[in-house]
Amino acid sequence: MMKSVLILSLLSSVISYGVKPMPISKSYWKSSSFRKAFNGSYRINARTEPFVDTKERGLLVSIESLMAKGDRKSALKKLKSSSLSKSSAAVMYNLGNIAYELGDLKLAKKEYLRAIKKFPTFLRAHQNLAAVYSREGDYDKAFPILLEAVRLGSQDGSVMGLLGYCYQQKGDLTAALHAFRNAQLTDPNAIDWKVGEAYCHDSLGDYDKALNLYKTIIKVRPSELQYQLSLADLYQRAGKVEEAIVHLELLRRQKKLDFSNKVLLGGLHFSDGSRVIGAEVVREVLRSDAFKDARLAMNLVRLAMDSGEVALAREFYGMVKPGILEGVGSKRRYKRLEAKILILEGGDIEKITGILKGLIAGDPLDADSLFLLAQQEASVLGLNEEALLHYQQAYAGKGVMKRAALLERGKLLAHLKRYEESLTDLKGYRALLGDVDDKSLNQYILAVERQKESSEY
Repeated sequence: MMKSVLILSLLSSVISYGVKPMPISKSYWKSSSFRKAFNGSYRINARTEPFVDTKERGLLVSIESLMAKGDRKSALKKLKSSSLSKSSAAVMYNLGNIAYELGDLKLAKKEYLRAIKKFPTFLRAHQNLAAVYSREGDYDKAFPILLEAVRLGSQDGSVMGLLGYCYQQKGDLTAALHAFRNAQLTDPNAIDWKVGEAYCHDSLGDYDKALNLYKTIIKVRPSELQYQLSLADLYQRAGKVEEAIVHLELLRRQKKLDFSNKVLLGGLHFSDGSRVIGAEVVREVLRSDAFKDARLAMNLVRLAMDSGEVALAREFYGMVKPGILEGVGSKRRYKRLEAKILILEGGDIEKITGILKGLIAGDPLDADSLFLLAQQEASVLGLNEEALLHYQQAYAGKGVMKRAALLERGKLLAHLKRYEESLTDLKGYRALLGDVDDKSLNQYILAVERQKESSEY
């Protein structure tokens, strides 16, 4: 079934998981793979770090018992009190490590930077400093540090994975993809690198690879909702709407969906699934006392209207709680919806025009109400001059229907055989479209031009 413009608009206003990369999960910094890489960094690597003399080695050995007991505060205090903390890159580096484990990222950065200044090729100091910047989300600072770590010889999974995130932030998805794949060679259990790779495939349009990765991720982390929702989003954007519906329905029945995703599910049902179930989902949302989003509530009414389900639109309209309508704009939109439903129901024209005129009296620049009033005047009441005036006022006003008012005015003028004026409006509307080539509009304008020529003979 072809989706309507409104349904597409409703869905795009709710779903957003696939449009930007996920940050590195908080659980990564507590994961065994990161801890293994980090804790391993206490060990000495003579090839890429400063020589440790007897005094330095003695100090570092002396804190091993404190570290073994988990007494990092005492270990930090002992290193700080040593005169070697002012001259030894190795001591500075270990100070940074302990500060990091204690959650003092500011001190950790300071000590890593001091260690690098003292010994510029200190690989592990570069790696751990980059980890601090990345944990804080400062990828611009992490990026050159990571590149230097790679230049110094690191192929560590955490380094390559964090580098992937940096490339991702910069929009270099090909480089990011390469980095995430390399990260998984030495750090295969880190889900974050799989998530990063999935995002890259998604953004590059390779939906099948992205879908397969998310399915793998969910098998490993079934309880993490963000990945489940990302899979549903990807199904929907990849055109696999039935799969998206099934996946979201499962989450709904597990009571894991928030209101925005229930709205999404309802919209998908209306466009490609069961409208009966879609209506059930919408009722579930509107009945909840916790649901207070007036914009989404009215979008649900519009969803039913746009789907041709006028009775459902009336039902949903009645379920919108007046208490959630905050601000004049929200209340005006709600009142305008009543007029639209009455129009679709073929209701009392006096009541319809009364509602619209009341809205216009409150805001003479209300293009949407002016447009609706002009439509009723032209199509039901036969008040063409009034309709032309209100279309003109709508085009001068503010609202979604502002531009459409110019088109409808042009069509009404053509119907009234006022071809010169009609062509002015129609061509003005076409100019507003910019580079969009509307073939049906072009054909209509051509027909009006021919009518104009015929009338002149």
